[in-house]
Amino acid sequence: MHTVRRLVGLLVAVVLVSTPGAWAQLPSNELEGTWRMVSQELVYPDSVVDQSGSWGANVKILNSTHFAWGRETEDGESVLAGGGRYEYHPERDVYVEHIQYHSDPSMSGVTLRFEARVEGDTWYHIGEVGDYKLREVWKRVDPRQVQAELRNDTTRGEGTAVGAGDP
Repeated sequence: MHTVRRLVGLLVAVVLVSTPGAWAQLPSNELEGTWRMVSQELVYPDSVVDQSGSWGANVKILNSTHFAWGRETEDGESVLAGGGRYEYHPERDVYVEHIQYHSDPSMSGVTLRFEARVEGDTWYHIGEVGDYKLREVWKRVDPRQVQAELRNDTTRGEGTAVGAGDP
């Protein structure tokens, strides 16, 4: 499947276009770069639902001002995506997403606030989304590694590369 290749290509294009010249700048904060989701949990008052196995490729790319996110559905047949502006305040452990576009129209215009911290190449955040808290862990990846995985999976005829196997 070419779903993952289209997803990563779209995400890269959106981030590069969002801030002219961003690709020529040094990172302005520790979140800039490409991230792969390692785990996702929906935390309700009386239970925790682990969503980690319910998606395929799941990538977030951030430049100094904007983010683009996309994930493949578990069957690899569809892509969910969104993006917009973000704020990161490491001194207060706060990450805020201002969603400007999303494959689910009800999410466009939504602002999500997360408690966030980065430890090495791992980014942890948790924040309220409706009646639950969304707890996610992301691992920084080298975009060249993602591209190589996509090329390898395409030549083998597989559709999912990012998010499969080890983080």
